[in-house]
Amino acid sequence: MNTPGAKAKYGTLVVGAGVAGLAAARTLAEAGQQVAIVEARERLGGRILTEHVPIENVGRRFPIELGAEFVHGLPYVSWNLIGEAGLAAYELGGPQLCFDEGILKPCADEERHANEVLEKMMQWLAQQPAGTDPTFAEYLDLAEIHGLAREESAAYVEGFNAADHHLIGVAALCRQQRAEDEIQGGRIFHVMEGYDAVPRFLGTRFLQAGGTVHLRQRVRSIRWTRGAVTLICENGAGEAVELHADRAVITLPLGVLQASSVTFDPQPRRILSQAQRMAMGSVRRATLVFKSRFWTECSFLFASEALLPTWWTPMPEAAPVITAWVGGPKAAAVEEKLRMAANPNALRDYCLHELAGIFGTHVRELEDNLASWHTHDWGRDEHALGAYSYAPAGAIDASEKMAEPVEKTLYFAGEHTNTQGHWGTVHGAIDSGVRAAAQILEERG
Repeated sequence: MNTPGAKAKYGTLVVGAGVAGLAAARTLAEAGQQVAIVEARERLGGRILTEHVPIENVGRRFPIELGAEFVHGLPYVSWNLIGEAGLAAYELGGPQLCFDEGILKPCADEERHANEVLEKMMQWLAQQPAGTDPTFAEYLDLAEIHGLAREESAAYVEGFNAADHHLIGVAALCRQQRAEDEIQGGRIFHVMEGYDAVPRFLGTRFLQAGGTVHLRQRVRSIRWTRGAVTLICENGAGEAVELHADRAVITLPLGVLQASSVTFDPQPRRILSQAQRMAMGSVRRATLVFKSRFWTECSFLFASEALLPTWWTPMPEAAPVITAWVGGPKAAAVEEKLRMAANPNALRDYCLHELAGIFGTHVRELEDNLASWHTHDWGRDEHALGAYSYAPAGAIDASEKMAEPVEKTLYFAGEHTNTQGHWGTVHGAIDSGVRAAAQILEERG
């Protein structure tokens, strides 16, 4: 990786080394452009963050995903990269269990109504006048959905989308559901080598194509006029550095854009106003590595009344690893509990307490069996400021408007700018980077 000179000049600067930035940069570099990536962190990958942990009896360092984890369905952009990089992937599967009123049992179809509610919602919206876009909570009222069906569908929307069901729009949910159906999004896969192998491969191909990567260069300000961009950066030593280019691809996460922690001069008001219409979801997760498995064989486990309502294992992989997940408003409640506890191990302790209750064992036994635990707080990560985006009611067009170039000089990418409904996904981010690169190449003829 390189240290920029005071007057470094490029054809295109890419702000951010997540998969959106890497995909854009690689595409442009392989088309012959002089491209540099500018990244505040010391690593590539953005919200893909993998720890490789030695686990006894597994025979290899096991990838623990602290950010994006699953390949959702069969999106071409993801599987093309996995194949090109020679990576291996396996599909997760196995029994799903539910813990309800103190009883752990197989999830019964009649107890899980989320898919049926979403299907009826799509049919309902198709019959409404153009522009109809209530919140999901409003739709549940309109459709007179109550009881367990309401609870489960609201929990699903909030957990999967990291969204408040009182805010997220029905139009966005329908677009997302159609997009998921097209790629068999209900199927989920793990990259055997760890998800970080994908950005690592993209970075390698970018460098091989003549690209430059500047790590530990935090962009503080973006000054631009038509056909010219200057990035004012702060390097790891706290020194100011300027980088210059004809144009820039901006892949800052939605939360960073909304916080205005990177300033623009002048402001691309149209883009920033659309960013404010979107919402950044909250997620908290923790992965626990045990010396041996103690749980009943399962792929997913749902404990709707628990503080941490969703759990999964790497099944059919037999590693003694289990992940806890909470998204949306419930994640905010967990954060408040963690803040009040003022204990760096509070999340671990909550996980052990809930696992003990679910599987009928003692917390002390689980503590003795625990080998390690792993988490990352994306909400407090200053380079992310949240997990991933969603479109509130009335904001279905915001992503499309953010994807429009500004004066053939600024191009915005990232999962929040995906226009097909693949918000919050790695393949959505990759696709947005390829789209931004195609816009540049098309305009250059």
